[in-house]
Amino acid sequence: MKKITFSVLFFIVSTILAFSAETWQKLNLAKTAGGTISTDIYNMCIDGGKLYVATDDGIWYSPSANGGDFEPFGLQGIKVTHLSFKVAKLAFVSVVASDDVTKNCGKLYKLDGANWVITNYNPQSLSSLGVPSANFDQIQDGANNTVILVPIWGNGIWRSTDGGDNFTQYPYATNDDGDVYKVVTGIWAFGDMLYGLDKTKYNAQYLLTSTDFGATWSNTLAGNYSSPRAFHKRKFEDVDYTYIAGDFENGGIGSLNYSDDNFENWNGSYSIGADYWYVNGIIGDDNGPLYIACSKNNVMVSNDNGDTFAPLATGIDIIASPPRNYLNDLDKTDTKLYVSTRSVNGIYYYDLTSTGVNQTPEQAKICYPTITSTEIIVNAAVGSEISILTLDGKTVKSLVAQSEKTSINVQSLNSSIYIVRTQNLNGRPVVDKFIKN
Repeated sequence: MKKITFSVLFFIVSTILAFSAETWQKLNLAKTAGGTISTDIYNMCIDGGKLYVATDDGIWYSPSANGGDFEPFGLQGIKVTHLSFKVAKLAFVSVVASDDVTKNCGKLYKLDGANWVITNYNPQSLSSLGVPSANFDQIQDGANNTVILVPIWGNGIWRSTDGGDNFTQYPYATNDDGDVYKVVTGIWAFGDMLYGLDKTKYNAQYLLTSTDFGATWSNTLAGNYSSPRAFHKRKFEDVDYTYIAGDFENGGIGSLNYSDDNFENWNGSYSIGADYWYVNGIIGDDNGPLYIACSKNNVMVSNDNGDTFAPLATGIDIIASPPRNYLNDLDKTDTKLYVSTRSVNGIYYYDLTSTGVNQTPEQAKICYPTITSTEIIVNAAVGSEISILTLDGKTVKSLVAQSEKTSINVQSLNSSIYIVRTQNLNGRPVVDKFIKN
């Protein structure tokens, strides 16, 4: 990691968060033929400007991606859990296992013309071969073959190089923490690289990588999660970032870790407490906002490299005692962000053209050092609460802004990085941070 030393007491980070007051809206789940699709959404996929959703009653799609016009896309009457449309159109389903009628198993279908045909993944319908826990993916190799990668909890990585006609299992191995390539929660393809998340043991989770389309894999220690659930790769300010998230991180920093040095080191991202843990999805474009679906509460957004997050907007109904997969999937177009729920609430969407998203640092910053180097000046709406928190979410100072510029004495604070949370002069939630040396 690069270490930079500053001659002044405070360094104010230039990339700040600013958020719109817009709210989430529920997507209209009405079918064109009458009635509504299931509100229990397992997975979503944007393809060709259309929104596809996996439900207990097969796959449905909205040609406009705006809802209200859902039509059947196949496998009706079957529980569909995962979709992948990158190369071929693939769908995982959950059906009763042949070897134990009290359990379900996973089957993989592929769209062939107008018909969904079953592949040779789990041809005997064994209960030991289920559906992916987080994600499965596909990639084209150097010979333009469609390679399908399927991770199974407790049963490793299954790979097909012929579009699903045949599958082979990648052999398990051992490292300092036990079995590896066995309890794999998800696999993601980015460019010509494949990435996987491996729950090697409770307090040692590994990132898996493959540079040869899944023929061989390597592993590196990446964090401490109960269950790693989400992965993402992107560039921010010409730096490659790798993001991993899951149920929680035992160090107490948050529920998302990132690396900017090719997995040599991992940084814990700021979290606003345990209610925002249990991250099931990460999505974001190069040099744009980064969104995470925090199942217990909301969708959070970062306008920096992932150091700081704040709620994107209000409007999502949080059910009592939400399950860890309540907010379970994210997808987006250039104008809309979608989040699906495993409940009666269906799908929410957010307008990404809102003016409060993607403000410049000069428009958004709220916090400045002063000449005395013992206090900070915070620009905040009169009457708004200003909170200073540690990186693990503990509030160390809190006050109400009496004017648009509020002076806060921080001389007594220990040397560390701190978060400032308040509302800007337009009344929008904002987050800033400062370093006290």
